[in-house]
Amino acid sequence: MNSNKWGFWSKFFIVLLIVLVIAGAATTKLTRYVHELAKNVVLDDDGYRVEITTYDNSVGELLNRYDITLGPGDEISPGLEELLQDNTEIKITRAMPVTVEADGKEEVTYVTRGRVQDILKKVNIVLREKDLINYPLSQQVRPYDRIKVTRMDEEVIIETEAIPYQVITRKNNQMDEGVSKVIQEGKQGELERRILVTYQDGVEIERKLISEEVTEKPVDRIVEKGTVKRIVTARGDTIRYSKSRKMIATAYTAGPESTGKYPGDRYYGVTSSGRKVKPHHTIAAPPDIPIGTKVYIPELVEFWAKRGVSISGIFTVEDRGGAIKGNKIDIYMEDVNMTRIWGRRKVTVYFIRK
Repeated sequence: MNSNKWGFWSKFFIVLLIVLVIAGAATTKLTRYVHELAKNVVLDDDGYRVEITTYDNSVGELLNRYDITLGPGDEISPGLEELLQDNTEIKITRAMPVTVEADGKEEVTYVTRGRVQDILKKVNIVLREKDLINYPLSQQVRPYDRIKVTRMDEEVIIETEAIPYQVITRKNNQMDEGVSKVIQEGKQGELERRILVTYQDGVEIERKLISEEVTEKPVDRIVEKGTVKRIVTARGDTIRYSKSRKMIATAYTAGPESTGKYPGDRYYGVTSSGRKVKPHHTIAAPPDIPIGTKVYIPELVEFWAKRGVSISGIFTVEDRGGAIKGNKIDIYMEDVNMTRIWGRRKVTVYFIRK
């Protein structure tokens, strides 16, 4: 072999060997560098754990690479901006939806944990003393819990009711019948009630009487009514009477005039009152009508008027009689013939007031 050729190839192999040595060293360094860039991390997504080798620098980059998103209220540790280190453990705690219903509104909030009272505080709901809630305040919430706050309100209202007055009617025997006079005007009273009204979420559910009191007493209305009756006689006179009574009237006479020759003649025409009978004046009445009672009998006025005699029609009870009972009277007439003409008639007797 030519000594020149051998020298060339020996130089070539030497150079190639040097190049391979240099290349191997570079590859080793590159491999070591790349290995140093890779990080082994653990991702715990709400209990689902996975080990990942990644070249991402931050937590956020890693989540973006694997399309892992965070929802409302989700918690992550470390934070999205934190740089990844080898053996970093990323923990995601997923939030659960909890609905709070209060004051006519609903609000869904997302939390990872907490008691009922914590949730109310988070959504700015203040629970008052009498308000109701469907869960104990100390109870831990669970996914999709629905917390309902029922507002309970109370107020005391005052209601008034009129108390009607009484009408008192009194008789006045100094006033004519049909005439009335108000002695005292009536006035309604007032009853006050205090009532406790309970509302549930603004709707009235109960009323309870606390107290009631008469704040103003009623004043009676007093009216006097006349009891005095009046009748106008045929002569135009007005007679006041207390009552009237339907009676059967007969007529009697004392008989022929006394001669005075006999002892009994001195009792001729003497009535039970001790007075002598008088025509158009004396009547006999039952015992329930006192002696001396004056009455007006319009039928007798008419009877005598038809015969041309004008009388007042006023008679006095001065006599009794064995047959005069009940609603019977006996009218004195001095003429026997007139007593027969009169006979037996119905009359109205008006009792004249004293």
